[in-house]
Amino acid sequence: MKSVCRLKASFIGVLLFMFCLPGLVLAAETPLVSVDWLAKNLKKKDLVILDVSDFIHYENGHIPGAVRAFGPWMTMNRDFVGFMMPDETTLVDMLRSYGVNNESFVVVYDEGVTSKDTAKSARALWTLHALGHPRVAILNGGMSAWKQKGKPVSTKAVAPVTGNFSGKLVPAKVATLTEVKMKLGSPGVVFVDDRLPDQYFGHEKNSEISRAGHLPGALLWPAVYMTIAGKDFAPSYFRKTDELRQMAKGVHLPADKNAEIITYSNHGLAAAMGYFVLHDLLGYRNVKLYDGSVLEASAVKDVPMVVNRWGWEKM
Repeated sequence: MKSVCRLKASFIGVLLFMFCLPGLVLAAETPLVSVDWLAKNLKKKDLVILDVSDFIHYENGHIPGAVRAFGPWMTMNRDFVGFMMPDETTLVDMLRSYGVNNESFVVVYDEGVTSKDTAKSARALWTLHALGHPRVAILNGGMSAWKQKGKPVSTKAVAPVTGNFSGKLVPAKVATLTEVKMKLGSPGVVFVDDRLPDQYFGHEKNSEISRAGHLPGALLWPAVYMTIAGKDFAPSYFRKTDELRQMAKGVHLPADKNAEIITYSNHGLAAAMGYFVLHDLLGYRNVKLYDGSVLEASAVKDVPMVVNRWGWEKM
């Protein structure tokens, strides 16, 4: 019995030694990291910090060591549909220029004032996932939380060494128009609309959107409800997991974590928030983002758009 105890103690000691070695691993790698965690790990080996906030914000002050990574994360595609993922080669070259390696743990952050700010980080995270790089996280609360906690800010631009990132597109992360048309009405597929309710019900639409309404059967979960941005002057912190889980149940999402889910919005930005919350915070394993979203779908006549109805209602 004593020898077994000694063996267990030795094993635990080895583990503690491994995890305490500087630069060996990044402790507590999670898809959502706190300001305190990042402040303690700024100099960790293989950490890459990407500032995806608007261009001028970086010059005014950024997290020490962060790389200006404004984009392009979304651009015009060859069919002249705007705000979609650039081609694989462009993205890989961009990420290499930001110093991303295949071994990198990437932390992305934004202004952190509104949920729309946070959506930029979510879009970057989804893009990395779509290129087969799962080691990526969002800084909860972004730059707003960083400053609010009195952490150091730098105005020195970072010129990273070109990385060796070699990502390849993962089709299981990206829903195309063809796939969406084929799966509309399928009982095994759940569509989640992450726009505002007025747009979901077809009472309002952006000027660039051809037709108002939502995809048939789509459930409504607005991205703006996923954070507490502005509440008592709070940065754009994500809501607690238990609260998000209750919201998911309330909007009629299935309990089955293997359910196939496709998120969308107007341009695929708010939809990235839906992807992140469902996939990374709530543990749904089979989540895709419809990159073209309503901007693309509403311009295609044979894609129906529904107004003044809930998605979970039977037609």
